[in-house]
Amino acid sequence: MTTGRRFLWYKGLKDLMLIYPVYTLLFSAAGLSLSEISFLLALWSAPVVMLELPSGVLADRWSRKHMILLACLLKAGCFIFWAANPSFLFFALGFLCWGVSEAFSSGAEEALLFENLQSKGMETQFGRIYGQAMAASGIAVSLSCFFGGYLSQAVGYRSVVLFSLLGSLLTFMVALGFKDVKVPHQRNQPSFAMIREAFKHLVKKREVLVLSALLVIPLSLADMLDEYDALIAASYQVPLACIGIWVGGRYLLQALGAALAGRMSRYIPNAARLLSLLAGLLLLLSSLFRSPFLLGFYFLFYFLLSAAAVIGENQIQLSIGQQGRATVQSLISLATNLHALLVFSLLALLPSLLAVMLVVALYCLVSSAAIGLCMDFHLHNHATKV
Repeated sequence: MTTGRRFLWYKGLKDLMLIYPVYTLLFSAAGLSLSEISFLLALWSAPVVMLELPSGVLADRWSRKHMILLACLLKAGCFIFWAANPSFLFFALGFLCWGVSEAFSSGAEEALLFENLQSKGMETQFGRIYGQAMAASGIAVSLSCFFGGYLSQAVGYRSVVLFSLLGSLLTFMVALGFKDVKVPHQRNQPSFAMIREAFKHLVKKREVLVLSALLVIPLSLADMLDEYDALIAASYQVPLACIGIWVGGRYLLQALGAALAGRMSRYIPNAARLLSLLAGLLLLLSSLFRSPFLLGFYFLFYFLLSAAAVIGENQIQLSIGQQGRATVQSLISLATNLHALLVFSLLALLPSLLAVMLVVALYCLVSSAAIGLCMDFHLHNHATKV
């Protein structure tokens, strides 16, 4: 099996978790209060933020493959805790495992794929394969949304947790076939020096800084609005039984956006920036005019940002030279998570769901435009000097 095909299977199985749409219901059924559930959700993000950068350095200095394998086992550990004892303590231990797993795999996945392709002179194929892998991930989440709720009702929450455990173990089996590409100069470099070089890479070149800013700010907004998606569906009077279809359908559209990212980048200049601008505009229109006829604009917001994120990721990977690839990616992920904490804190102050949608739409528009203007100003100055 080629690295690209194995990576597709890996991303698909990693997100084929039937517990995704119902784990908050599992917590509630176990007798947890709303405040306890909120604490658990916050607990997941703590190890992600704390370990994001150290895990990236470790992946560069030690092994991308081994970090991914550990991530698979840690995620499986989460579901073992949840299946063993449905209580607050075991749910918390499980979420800690899941959060550490997320930190370990972040950065290591993209670095492993790119360097395997680069070793074969196929690095220009990264965008296409990565887009297909993100599409496989979106399809897997869609299937989880479609069937997770039904199976929970039919066979119980514990069975769905065990199915998710099986998915993690299958992901581990697929990841066993990955191969590390040796990068000797990174393994001998001090950790702080690797972080310094990665940071310099992200801020020294204006075009790389612009791409990073796009990934951290507007292109991450789809993942944030995603947390409100079920509530938004309910505001459109979608029956509870159909919420899974709504959410699953949206993930399918995101999968399509990821799959088409390569074609869009070929035909649209500055595609990542323009797609994020258009996404913000469409979300704004769907928020201002709450008409079912404009509901498609809401879904297109996710479609466009999904494509733009794949395009931005591809361009970032192509820009990296001697720097620690996983460390660079981890710096971006850390900035994204810190940005998300700030945005969620601000959104919590808003009085209504409509206000949340309007603020996200305006933020997407303004940040995309501002980042684009910075890039245009830099290019104009550079052309003038030349």
